[in-house]
Amino acid sequence: MAKLRAAVLAAGRGVRMGGERPKTLLPVGDHPPLLHHILTGLKAAGVEDVLIVTGFKPAEIQDYVTEKFPELAATYTFNARYASWGNFHSVRVALDQSPGLDVLVVNSDVVVTPDVYRRVADVPGDLVLAVQERRHLDDEDMRVRVESGRVLAIGKHLKRALSHGEYAGVSLLRPPAARQYLDISGDQEWSGALHVYYEDVYAEMLSKVDTRAASVGDGEYAEVDKPEDLAAAIAVIERLEPVG
Repeated sequence: MAKLRAAVLAAGRGVRMGGERPKTLLPVGDHPPLLHHILTGLKAAGVEDVLIVTGFKPAEIQDYVTEKFPELAATYTFNARYASWGNFHSVRVALDQSPGLDVLVVNSDVVVTPDVYRRVADVPGDLVLAVQERRHLDDEDMRVRVESGRVLAIGKHLKRALSHGEYAGVSLLRPPAARQYLDISGDQEWSGALHVYYEDVYAEMLSKVDTRAASVGDGEYAEVDKPEDLAAAIAVIERLEPVG
């Protein structure tokens, strides 16, 4: 079994949340920032190897982790193109630094319960996506089509009638999927298709690798894109607090 590493994608600025600090460091109501809950959840799930992909104000993120999580031997890699390319490049940078490992990719603007990390890591397959199955989806949701536990399509372009839920910002790439990701993202960079999500790369991988869904229940996940999303994130955080 390959060693498991978590790659936290913390390069973004979060313009819709103000853009003054990395979004993952913004407090969530009266609670600590998103990064605190991500790292606490990973620790509770038994994930000890953590790579953080930085971009906007990287020193702030490193200083925060060093101060608040001194016991965590986190490593860092810098995405120099965080402002000009899509976040697909952050995943590419993380995979370049993680040869031969199972890589648990975690968006830095989500909160999930530790069980979600465990569940994703336990599902077989080359590529595993955390999916919250629900029918009420909006334009911002990364929609997913799932049948018999396998992911058949992913993207914001999917018709809602053909979508079974939302991608919950946590995924696992085992080495066969990592190789496909690096090949496809490399082709995109050479062709100039640079302003894409990493989920767009996943969409191209679906016909090439065994892609499975790990179920995410109600109250186990929230994403913070804009200030209106904070209430849902706080609800999940209040479930997480006994863990921390």
